[in-house]
Amino acid sequence: MRIIHLSDIHVWRYEFNPIHLLNKRAVGVFSLVVGRARKFRLERLHEVVARVLSRSPDHILITGDLTTTALSAEFREARGALADLLADPSRVTVIPGNHDRYTNGSVRYRQFETWFGAYAPELDYPWLRRLDEDTAILGLDPTRAHLSARGNLPPIQLNQARELVQERPRRLIVACHYPVAAPLPYVSELAPKRMKNAAEVASWLQGVGPHLYCCGHVHAAWAFVPESIPNQLCLNAGAPLLRDPTGLRPPGFLEIELQGDDVNVAHHAWTGTDWSLRPLTQSPNFYGARQPAPTHAS
Repeated sequence: MRIIHLSDIHVWRYEFNPIHLLNKRAVGVFSLVVGRARKFRLERLHEVVARVLSRSPDHILITGDLTTTALSAEFREARGALADLLADPSRVTVIPGNHDRYTNGSVRYRQFETWFGAYAPELDYPWLRRLDEDTAILGLDPTRAHLSARGNLPPIQLNQARELVQERPRRLIVACHYPVAAPLPYVSELAPKRMKNAAEVASWLQGVGPHLYCCGHVHAAWAFVPESIPNQLCLNAGAPLLRDPTGLRPPGFLEIELQGDDVNVAHHAWTGTDWSLRPLTQSPNFYGARQPAPTHAS
């Protein structure tokens, strides 16, 4: 099975309607004006879509932040620009990121669900989506409308997630916008915007057996095994439209190959002129091992 993992597309639009700026969105628009707009190159989104389609994936997983300030115009544009990827809802899973729940109004009127609710088995979280008889995605949503970027997985959702994986599929994929942990170079970046109850979530995940944890939030592609969760392979897709003049965070997405119990992950990175393909991890017998220790890169 070939899965394409995308995240943090961040479609943006300037909004100067005073009515729409009487909330946290004013902060987001200010951020766009002073530089964020230059960091996400929307004109390249069609190239990303074409590259994904060229890989003929069996399933596409998008782990949130399709928008920047949860404007209806941003959701509309994201849905339209990704239309070729979204043609078959049975082969696409989309979960929200904190920017898709940017304001209380976007949560109250369920903007994310209006535009992307068809790409999940249920509107309320958590849920378990079967991809085949061996593989399933567990969807979690710790996002909230809050002045900070920190998330929180509600206790009721965590308890329900525990129940859903009691009879877990052989190949479990956890989809959550927020990483529970990060590789050393990104620990300080994650710290101020992590889940408030990340330690509790990590404690639960220690006991669910080998699983992939597909996330975003930090705009860097990685594949690593957290020291606190040795049965987890944490995969961050990075941000496909990020402008990266340093070369340290090439924009792109992940391609995940599942063959039996083996997991292989590669990063499709935009170099500025073309695409490159970089192997991130080769994890033989990942799902068959109690405490897997794959070779990996970040």
